[in-house]
Amino acid sequence: MQGRLLNGRYELLAPIGAGGMGQVWRARDRSLGRTVAVKLFVPSASADEGEREQLLARFRQEARAAASLDSPYIVAVHDHGEDDGTPYLVMALVRGRSLGQILRDGVRVPMADALRWAADVCRALAVAHEAGIVHRDIKPGNVMVAPDGTAKVVDFGIATFIERTAGGSRLTRTGQLPFGSVPYLAPERFRQEAGDGRTDLYALGCVLYELLVGRPPFTGSAVGVMYHHVNDAPLRPSAARREVTRPVERLVLGLLAKAPEDRPADAVTALEEILTAARSLPSGPEAEPEATASPATDAAPSGPVPFDKVPPAMTDARPHSPPSLTPTPTPTVGVQAPADRPPTPRSLASASAQPAPSRAGHPIPLGKTTVPIAPAPGRLSRKRLLLPAVLICAVGIPAGFGVQALTAAGAASTSGTPSGVGGEAAVLDIGVAHSYRHVGNSRGTDTHPDAYEKAELDAFRTQQLRTVRSVFTETLGAKQAARFRVVPVTADPDTTSRELLADHPGMLAVIGDTTDFSWVHDTDEAFLPEISTCAEYAHADGAFAIPADEARQGEAMARYLRSQTPVRRVLVAEDKLWADRADGVGTALRKGGIATETLDDGPEKVPTSRIPSLVAAARADAVVVPTGSRAGVWAQTLRADGFKGLVLTRADSDGTCADSEDRSKAEARDKNVPAGVLRTRNYSGEPDDNLPARGNQELYDGATALATALKKLPPTDTAATSLRHTLDREIQDVSVNGVLDDISFEKRRSARGRPVWFDRRENNTWTEVGKVDAEFEPTRP
Repeated sequence: MQGRLLNGRYELLAPIGAGGMGQVWRARDRSLGRTVAVKLFVPSASADEGEREQLLARFRQEARAAASLDSPYIVAVHDHGEDDGTPYLVMALVRGRSLGQILRDGVRVPMADALRWAADVCRALAVAHEAGIVHRDIKPGNVMVAPDGTAKVVDFGIATFIERTAGGSRLTRTGQLPFGSVPYLAPERFRQEAGDGRTDLYALGCVLYELLVGRPPFTGSAVGVMYHHVNDAPLRPSAARREVTRPVERLVLGLLAKAPEDRPADAVTALEEILTAARSLPSGPEAEPEATASPATDAAPSGPVPFDKVPPAMTDARPHSPPSLTPTPTPTVGVQAPADRPPTPRSLASASAQPAPSRAGHPIPLGKTTVPIAPAPGRLSRKRLLLPAVLICAVGIPAGFGVQALTAAGAASTSGTPSGVGGEAAVLDIGVAHSYRHVGNSRGTDTHPDAYEKAELDAFRTQQLRTVRSVFTETLGAKQAARFRVVPVTADPDTTSRELLADHPGMLAVIGDTTDFSWVHDTDEAFLPEISTCAEYAHADGAFAIPADEARQGEAMARYLRSQTPVRRVLVAEDKLWADRADGVGTALRKGGIATETLDDGPEKVPTSRIPSLVAAARADAVVVPTGSRAGVWAQTLRADGFKGLVLTRADSDGTCADSEDRSKAEARDKNVPAGVLRTRNYSGEPDDNLPARGNQELYDGATALATALKKLPPTDTAATSLRHTLDREIQDVSVNGVLDDISFEKRRSARGRPVWFDRRENNTWTEVGKVDAEFEPTRP
């Protein structure tokens, strides 16, 4: 396909996105000498000649309608045609990122940005609806943000064309879901009603909800989400994010009204309500502008970045923020801004008015009021056995994979006692950790990562850095966030906290995939707090953990069993010394009202032939089988022996941030798990989620807790050693609202009350069936 010349004019250069109906390519318009985006549509193979002619006629009609739309908030359609039976659409190539990519990077965005982008979408919808065109597929992937901060909608009219095509007799199936992205579809779409422009406004409400909260109004299986759209009210945005103002909440819930007549009458009315809600935003930390800029890269109207096509922003020695929306040159989070500053942002109130340049901490005019413009945010189980004084460290790890500094040499602090200029506090380091085992690192003397693996690590690391930076700016404000420099570090058991602090004496904490740090804090000077967002391991020696630990998963199992099944007696296939400890699965099940039996030895030492007799002796209604490679062995043996009870297991504890290699191993191992097995999962990512973004919601919540604790640090010069101990105490007292749930820590430093998801093995894959928060909530009706 690469190099194909469409109608002698458009040369396909490289794929930049794909979907169910075809592909998007970066192409060269030879006639005009410009780079464009070409969308190819693939007709159904089952269509006969008459149907193909009808399809092409529909395509030309919709393409002409889309090309007639003239708005700076709609990606321009330059041309359309058909080459060798393949319809194609030629569009402007937008420099920037889609809202979907922004959400993957930052989970959620500052409220001012969310409202500004929603206003731009309304301006696009107003033009289209006036022309009689309903988009029908408004979603984050179909909204691009240009380098100047303008949001532009893509695919106008194309959704109608595809939906009509899919409605053909050969393509229609009984019970088929309507065309579009289910998380953003209006209730009337599921009732097979024609709908009007207000269906686009409902989809905009879903997108705005996700920008504010970090997830769509309803999540889960397609059928479950459909049910929720039609029947259920979403969680109020302010319950998921406390700073959401009442006018903003009323706006969102109004757009999400079940009945079209209860929504804004049209896009113009919705735009007025957005501008009114924007005036309610306080001038707080979230509203402060971020000054870091980064060069924009050519982007498709949709589609993730392939690992082997990581743009320069992901592979530079210094990470780059998403394109900044303010011209302020002050560095944020200690990362120096490039020499070329981003364009001046636009006002929400007008598409054409050019506001006066803003200064740091000062809002940009919005009509007769002011709205501060905020930036776009831009393994297998390895348990650490905890002993009273030491951690058992991994051995045989190659040296040489220590700390990798984000900034240039000499940029890090060089004194254990920070000192500022003019009485101001010095910049302090926050380490963002990734495992030395992640593909892309040389994990052994015979391991030489290829370009794909290196790009995967770069993408993952860049994802982490962007997320932490955006949270710091949102929580602390740009001025206070600039006190903290975010640097990547490699979690390696051969690197002690003492060695890490020797390189970064001003480092206050590390966050991220910290599992492979095996520190013993033998002195106050070597103490360094850590927040693990990829694994459940916490301990009293400085480590906090965001994912639900074994006790929380056992508690979730008990709630599921008591509310959904008749099971009251369980065999936990773990060594009783581990399962029956204070925070073990067996102890949690018993506290939840489930009787348990455990093993006298580790499950790996139990001969396969003995498994049925152990279950029979325990008189168990259900079995919690081991995690890892033994899960399939136990489950298959039980089924072969005729055991009819429930079989449960737990997902790999490090699955949140597992790399492609570990995930491939886990998928291969899970092929031995029979259908019907239920598992708990302590992380939010689905098995097929975008790989670099896995664990991003957990990282966002952990960074929110850390940033909230950083607020409490004294503003004056204080020794870093003292600051680290102060920070550790403040983290213990944190109570904040995260994307997934509220964040606070128990005495054992595990996050209290974190959600636990349940998956069932079906059709050789894991399918989510519900989650436990306060109680079991099925994701299927």
